[in-house]
Amino acid sequence: MASKYKAQNERDRCVACGVCVKQCPKNAISIPNGCYAVVDEELREKMGQAAVLAAKAAGYKNAGTIKLSGRRNTQSNEITDMAAKKQKRWSDYLWIVSATYFTLGFFNIVFAWLGVICFLIPLLMAIFGGGKGYCNNYCGRGQLFLQIGNSLGWSSKKVAPRWLSSKWFRNGFLVFFMFFFIQMVLLTVHVAKGLDSLHETIHLLWTFDVPWHWAYPTVVEPWVAQFAFGLYGIMLTSLIVGVVLTIVYRPRTWCVFCPMGNMTQMICKLKNK
Repeated sequence: MASKYKAQNERDRCVACGVCVKQCPKNAISIPNGCYAVVDEELREKMGQAAVLAAKAAGYKNAGTIKLSGRRNTQSNEITDMAAKKQKRWSDYLWIVSATYFTLGFFNIVFAWLGVICFLIPLLMAIFGGGKGYCNNYCGRGQLFLQIGNSLGWSSKKVAPRWLSSKWFRNGFLVFFMFFFIQMVLLTVHVAKGLDSLHETIHLLWTFDVPWHWAYPTVVEPWVAQFAFGLYGIMLTSLIVGVVLTIVYRPRTWCVFCPMGNMTQMICKLKNK
């Protein structure tokens, strides 16, 4: 029997993170071209509620952009159980890669260069036709937040404030992020030209310079080390902020305004105008 539920997505606030897609037990949601989540029109009556309830019950929903209307389905618990039992794929274990990255950077800062991969792959996938495939399937950090929030049970599962997913905040945070990223690159250039000395610190939470000299056991070119210190500071800052948001709100709340996710979504929308 068809449900009276109807599910619709708030496209202006959707960040196309892909969590609802992965949690839907009926594959009723997709993200065409990486722009925003869409509930299948043909499945809207029968299965639209399954996707929303699955994401909602598991605590995976980020900004809460998919809304329900209609009477409650008495089989909602069964639906959410189906979502929890979805078969995992190899890409669901990439959180181990992310955890390994931060561990290696703690002992040898040169490993921080591996973080460049996390910047290049999402952009290349978005530019050359992969949409937001990286965010949807391969982001180890997003998966790490899920492990912390859901597997360890550290998340309050509260809905984050709506302004976190607003355009003005997401774009403002992107500008804020790019300012510090460019600043990091300029410092690297200055060290390479001998205009500044190597700073064996990481810039944490955009405010504090934390000593990190023990993680520099290998002698490399000063500019190589400087870039590594700077990049690791950016990556560790995003991890800390993401973990705090996971605990206070829902596991992947960081994804709502993640600069990389925002940039890739912008690229996808520009390509599909």
